[in-house]
Amino acid sequence: MSSDDNKIEKEGLTNLEFSFKYSIPIESVVSNSKKKLNKNLKEHSKRALDDDQSTILKAYHDLGLLESNEKEIQIYEEVRKLNYLFWLKDKLKALDFEFTEENLYSEDSHKIITKNYISTPKKNINLLDIKSLNIPNFPLYMAIILLNKAHISKEFIYIQNIDKLLYENISKELLKFNIDLKKLAINQELSLYRFNTLKDCNKLKILISKYLAEIPTLDEKFFSKSVISCVTKKLVFDSAHFITDHDGKCKNMHGGRYNIEISIKDRIDPLTGFVIDYSLIKNITKNLVINKFDHKTLNLTCSELAWRSSTEFLAIVIWEILIEYLPSLSKIKIFETETSFCEFEGCSLEEFQKNGPSEILSYFKNLSRNNEKKEDLNIAG
Repeated sequence: MSSDDNKIEKEGLTNLEFSFKYSIPIESVVSNSKKKLNKNLKEHSKRALDDDQSTILKAYHDLGLLESNEKEIQIYEEVRKLNYLFWLKDKLKALDFEFTEENLYSEDSHKIITKNYISTPKKNINLLDIKSLNIPNFPLYMAIILLNKAHISKEFIYIQNIDKLLYENISKELLKFNIDLKKLAINQELSLYRFNTLKDCNKLKILISKYLAEIPTLDEKFFSKSVISCVTKKLVFDSAHFITDHDGKCKNMHGGRYNIEISIKDRIDPLTGFVIDYSLIKNITKNLVINKFDHKTLNLTCSELAWRSSTEFLAIVIWEILIEYLPSLSKIKIFETETSFCEFEGCSLEEFQKNGPSEILSYFKNLSRNNEKKEDLNIAG
């Protein structure tokens, strides 16, 4: 913690941190519903903001994370990022921001739910002014965006859960630093935004380098070493297909159930405890793969599968769909029957960006004899 003011009690830890350290229920630790660090509310009019304060408040406003009620303006954070929240408090101390640990019993979960936030009286800040602010310190602004809305996958950095306007604004600003932020649509409402190449990600790291050491948890989340683990998500779809030039019954149209396993191998994010959220794997795979093939004919849905809709070719197609969104993809396993399955490990995203789709899928897609016919006509003439 940044100062003695941040130390509440119990070894300088909040109630929730203390309960995690000693694996005891939060209910046995808390003594009241709210615990504020400072009790001295100062009566002041709206304050003039310095560049860092303007940038922080602007970032939280643009992210939709600057909350307010009738009395206060609040910034919430998770317990694993409390040191970061205390850093924000110190940066905003001239605006009378205070830390609060709120412990309230929830009837839905039958336990105490803890919320950690910093707040200041509403009269200290004009939200309309914050909305219209220019960004005085873009590297700091970008660092806050990343810490709240980004994750890293095999050194590629992604932003998620931001609106179209924020994407357009930061994308335009990033171009001034020759950094490309690419939009990757998952469906009509949901997108990921990837710093397009590893070069772009390295430029981003340089852009925010000042704050990697200054802002607690920023370097830890994206760049520090961590334990490697592998997680797998199973999904299923039903499709029809036929195998051309095949002696067996599979030459006829027939249906089948495809059980697929998507395995992701990467470092565990120290702030989330996840390699990746299973829901993100599911959303990406369901929208881009399952919806594409489910209850359809593989040969007629995907040109790469028109000739040979084998499980082997299908695995390659799925890999090349997912690798743009999931660079940590380590293996795809597809069960065509209970006893027959295919495992595939494809190229990295960096290799895919360099070399493009697999040539083995492109024979019929690229096939044309127009030039041969013209040459034959010239010879005959």
